Amino acid sequence: MKAIFNILDTSANKTNNHFLTLQNARLDLVGELEAIVQYENHLMQTNNQAAQAAIRDIAKEEKVHVGQLMGLIFSLDIESKEMFEKGLKEFNEENKLKS
Repeated sequence: MKAIFNILDTSANKTNNHFLTLQNARLDLVGELEAIVQYENHLMQTNNQAAQAAIRDIAKEEKVHVGQLMGLIFSLDIESKEMFEKGLKEFNEENKLKS
């Protein structure tokens, strides 16, 4: 994964473990989303049924990882959870009007 920034700087102050854990979880989330995109692209590029089944299963597992990381992020940063829920509510309200 291409790092957005170097959160694992060895000179970083290790006393702020909460911050590092949160930032690492966010970077891990980016990696999982990139993996989903990659696997789904690969899925669309093959007609081999065995490959499709394997890739589909792997992509689903990556989506589980996204949920796990979101849970971790929400537990470390309640504001992220509140903003996520606000955004989801706004999305649902906007799409009710369109249906």
